Amino acid sequence: MVRHMDVLVEEMLELRARDPARYRRLIQEGMLVELGFDVTTGDSKMPTVEEIRAKYRPHEASYAAIAESVIAGNRARVKELISSSLDQGKDPVDLVTNALMPGIQTQCELYDLGKAFVPEILMSNDAMQGGIQLCQAKLGDIPKKGKLATFVAEGDLHDIGKNIVAAILRANGFDVLDLGRDVPTAKVVATARENGLQMISGSTLMSTTKAGLKRTAETLEEEGVNVPLACGGAAVSKSFVDTFGNSVYGRSPLDAVKIASEICSGKDWKETRNALH
Repeated sequence: MVRHMDVLVEEMLELRARDPARYRRLIQEGMLVELGFDVTTGDSKMPTVEEIRAKYRPHEASYAAIAESVIAGNRARVKELISSSLDQGKDPVDLVTNALMPGIQTQCELYDLGKAFVPEILMSNDAMQGGIQLCQAKLGDIPKKGKLATFVAEGDLHDIGKNIVAAILRANGFDVLDLGRDVPTAKVVATARENGLQMISGSTLMSTTKAGLKRTAETLEEEGVNVPLACGGAAVSKSFVDTFGNSVYGRSPLDAVKIASEICSGKDWKETRNALH
């Protein structure tokens, strides 16, 4: 269906005011420029880097040092600080939740606002994983909260968001099967059927491939595979996910944790959507 340009312009302006982060992602894809839109946001209320850092900085000095090392992408320093904290008797789950995750949360928000770039996200994620490995080694084999899978929609090779989601889900105690990027619907459905998954997290950066998420959610339901799909990514919005069933929208990696917690506690996709949308 072709929309009138004036309607499209109105929707774009509304998006710029309502969801500036997603608007900037569309700019990064080049979509708005190609359509001839003025991509300047005029957003004078954008938080500064220091405000974002302060928002997530742990109060405890030793935890703040770990978070800062995650932001800096310093894996060796993160491992050194986590080892020291574990030796002092700190709880490994508390370290993951309140020291490592604030670091990656900071970096993710900086990235969303265009104040950090993909290499920095990758380095922070690697540093966080170094700390998580030590915490998991301390915990030993513990019961998992649920069995999940992550994937990037068919046709999309951008997997940084998916990698972060998988890492944070694992850090929160979920058993995650990573299917990779450019994954066709048939593979997702077969994996769900063969592995007894409780939830799948799908994402895409590009608007041209977001239909793959809708197709996957609907195919799972049509084939009687009772596994809901958590949908996210720069090109995905709540209003888009609301157009089809068996799915729940998540804006951030942490939202994926909230959705997984609801689903793995026994709620279906409708109950979870009502609780979180």
